Amino acid sequence: MSEHILVLGATGVTGLAFCTTALKAGHQLTLYVRNPSKLPAEISGDSKVTVIEGLLSDATGLQKAAASGAKIFVSFAGPTYGSKGTPVTDAMKLIFPLLIENHFKRALVLGTCSFTAPEDKGALKWKASVVLIKIIGGTAFQEFQGLGAFVSSQEVSQLKWTLFRVPFLGNGPEKPVHASYTGSGEDGMFLSRQSIVTWVLTELKEDSDWVGKTPVLSNW
Repeated sequence: MSEHILVLGATGVTGLAFCTTALKAGHQLTLYVRNPSKLPAEISGDSKVTVIEGLLSDATGLQKAAASGAKIFVSFAGPTYGSKGTPVTDAMKLIFPLLIENHFKRALVLGTCSFTAPEDKGALKWKASVVLIKIIGGTAFQEFQGLGAFVSSQEVSQLKWTLFRVPFLGNGPEKPVHASYTGSGEDGMFLSRQSIVTWVLTELKEDSDWVGKTPVLSNW
């Protein structure tokens, strides 16, 4: 079934892969981007694509994007190198009420294990990875921790959200994805970006088992 999807983070590596695959599958896209020139012509020039230029902090731009007619929201947005504060978390706090106001039926948001879910059992490898992020990631830990806390606090009766948390990413081929929680025994540390794309596209449905949940994805 073809859907109209609003995408944040479309100019990143994973976002571009998602757009390409989604268009091949027949979906319509509205892309909210800071720099449209980063979009390849085969994406920006596609008749099924609408590009809206704006910053994550631009409430007016986000309102325009939410009112585009899309009914599915997908975010691959994350902190960029050298970024300060929590711009992605702040943007989610702006856009979620707009998604609800415009009757979006699904929201899928990328996060990491910097946010700990109640279902996590924990493991030394995850604790070590979080320490590493705290040391070299600048404000990335605070960003993803805040993002996870905000998204997971939202009422699924108003918007059927999923926060999909990712481990270390690579550009390898698509492989089967395991969705679980830390310490489950199926919580691998690596995931290809194309695997994320395929998993997200299968999760657009409203009756997904992962609605209102925060799984860790991996190619374990």
